Amino acid sequence: MVKLLNDKVYNAYLIESFNYDGIKEKINEFAINLGFDSKLVLANTHPDIVYLECPDKIIPIDDVRTKIIDKAYYTPKVADRKFFIIYDAKNLYEASQNAMLKTLEEPPEFVSFFLITNNINAILTTIKSRCQILKDIDDVNYKELLDMSYIDDALLLLANIKYSATYEKMNFVDAAIDTNNDFDNFIKLCRIAIRDALIYKITLSKKYMILREKEDAIISIANSLTIEEFGKISDKLDKLSLIRNYNINKKLATFNFLEM
Repeated sequence: MVKLLNDKVYNAYLIESFNYDGIKEKINEFAINLGFDSKLVLANTHPDIVYLECPDKIIPIDDVRTKIIDKAYYTPKVADRKFFIIYDAKNLYEASQNAMLKTLEEPPEFVSFFLITNNINAILTTIKSRCQILKDIDDVNYKELLDMSYIDDALLLLANIKYSATYEKMNFVDAAIDTNNDFDNFIKLCRIAIRDALIYKITLSKKYMILREKEDAIISIANSLTIEEFGKISDKLDKLSLIRNYNINKKLATFNFLEM
């Protein structure tokens, strides 16, 4: 679990997590520990905690300017600090991220920004360099993913992504991807599996695996892909994640992802 409270309060945090509700609770606890009124915090009505939540669509640059940047320089109304929480930060256009750079580089001393995303790779390096980066891999609900009926087929396809026949990939997609939730879970599973496999390929150690129950499949993925191919798959996953925001056939998008 991500730990926010230490001997220093940072002006900007970049948190990678699949569990937004859990992170939100941690930020609330953090605020209360810093002296924010607990009743207002828990009721989501504290005037010094500002949310910009767009998990399913691109966050407009105008929202970033009017709801975040412009308000950051006003002093807190009740507490000693102001919190600005942005989710999902990967949905910030590059222009929106660039618009925040100056504020993140020279923030008011009473402000803390929390950029939360399930894909830290979609965040500009210039943004990352201005943030305290926290990764919440322990809070990934991977047990839910392990219960998916098609997990073994999915991992086998990843291990044989260069060699599986087209009809095998089409049959998998037809059986596995029916709803947006199926689509989202498939992307989460791929992200974790690719992460585990890449770390194993580099370290040859199993102790860093999240999907320890599927270590044989993870090792097969690691052995079947080059470092360059891991990079290509990660890029394709980033593009696949953006598909959810649009009225595009999820089955077709998933099949295209599996084609290499």
